[in-house]
Amino acid sequence: MAIPRQLLRHVNWFNSTDSFWSFTKARAVREDIVGEIVGYHRVLREFVRSEEVWEPGSQQRFANEVQPGTNAAWARELKMLFNQLGSAWINNRDRVEFTDVGREILQSPTPGKLIERQVQKYQMGNPQTSPRLTSSISVVPHYVLLEFLIESHPMPMTKDEFILFVMKIHKHGDIPRYISLMEDYRRLSSDDRGKIRSRLNAGGNYGKFDRAYSYAASFLAFPRYLSYANSRLSIADLASAERALSWYRRGNNTHIKFKSQKDWFSHYGGLDSAPNPIAAADYYRHVGEPERATGAYREAMQKGMTQPNDTLEDYRCRVYGEAAMESWLVNNLERIERGLTLVQSQYETSAAGRIDILARDARDNFVVVELKRDKASDAALGQLLRYLGWVRLSLSETDLVRGFVIGEDVDPHMEYAILAHDVLDDLCKLKRFSDLGARLRTRRTKHKCRAWVEDLAAR
Repeated sequence: MAIPRQLLRHVNWFNSTDSFWSFTKARAVREDIVGEIVGYHRVLREFVRSEEVWEPGSQQRFANEVQPGTNAAWARELKMLFNQLGSAWINNRDRVEFTDVGREILQSPTPGKLIERQVQKYQMGNPQTSPRLTSSISVVPHYVLLEFLIESHPMPMTKDEFILFVMKIHKHGDIPRYISLMEDYRRLSSDDRGKIRSRLNAGGNYGKFDRAYSYAASFLAFPRYLSYANSRLSIADLASAERALSWYRRGNNTHIKFKSQKDWFSHYGGLDSAPNPIAAADYYRHVGEPERATGAYREAMQKGMTQPNDTLEDYRCRVYGEAAMESWLVNNLERIERGLTLVQSQYETSAAGRIDILARDARDNFVVVELKRDKASDAALGQLLRYLGWVRLSLSETDLVRGFVIGEDVDPHMEYAILAHDVLDDLCKLKRFSDLGARLRTRRTKHKCRAWVEDLAAR
């Protein structure tokens, strides 16, 4: 039997492209070392408390604490483990920062279940991976692997099959074609498979994929319903694997294009986050990409993940309205309070959520602004208090951190809640957009929405 032409074309393409699922050398993630992984996090917690900068000397000290006699390279491998799990990362001040997942790993009676959930949420590429190798890839790897393994069950997947047909998938729409190519490959004689392997070796790329395979396979097969043994991947519990695949197919296989490492770890390291179009729409809305947000929301509607009375047009106008209000406020902070200056809009805390506007007042104290497109409710007050607590703990050198909730309207229940506590009355203020001398205007057509702020004080 001659090697099918489509297989030869695939091998040629494989040899000509560098991009692939890049998994950097790290401590293997396996069920039998979960206790060790928790121990690594305990040592890391003390490292975080000491507020050391992540540099060669401190890496060596960390490695010695984890395992005496090891060198700084061991610390760097563990750093990649923390990154893969979404439990900790190095922030822009070169300090280690725990995520909610990292803190929960230390507290959970079943850390293995938490790690399993992280494997299911992991996406490729993300801002932690090499942009040269992964910028064109938009997949949730564990979902892709499940599609392959369930389709070919009970036959296990070999290392060559994973490298040749899985490790270079760029988007989920490629899956059926690549499964078909793998089936063609399996029908070949051992001699013909050897010829393909020779072509791969001659292309020069196979070696680096081979080195990454064990890290990728160990991580992606961590859930108990899969098995990785003797360099092969297979299904250990078909019913559980099918339930996991069903969860993905209900809408939890969305790739999100994060702009920064902080954004990525805030999402991936969040306990309640999921790779779905609702999360994508929320992220794109907050970073000022209304059309991407609308596209993600359309996908959520198609998958039945939104309220029945929602319309795409209402959502689009809400997103454009929020963007217009925020843009106007950023340029008119004096309308909120005299002396306010901008620190950053859409400030990602990586632990407490995203602050709409972070500013400083005339006395250089931090001020948080939480913006609501429609009526601000009790939930907005809880959100503001969470941000105030995070800023006070993480950024402020004084005890005074204040905040404003600003909306087109304000629920009176919020005013009662604030008036019930003298401290809240000093720290939290409510303002309607009209109090600032402004009014949000929108104009809607069939497929577009234009939003702008009318400055009433400028009349």
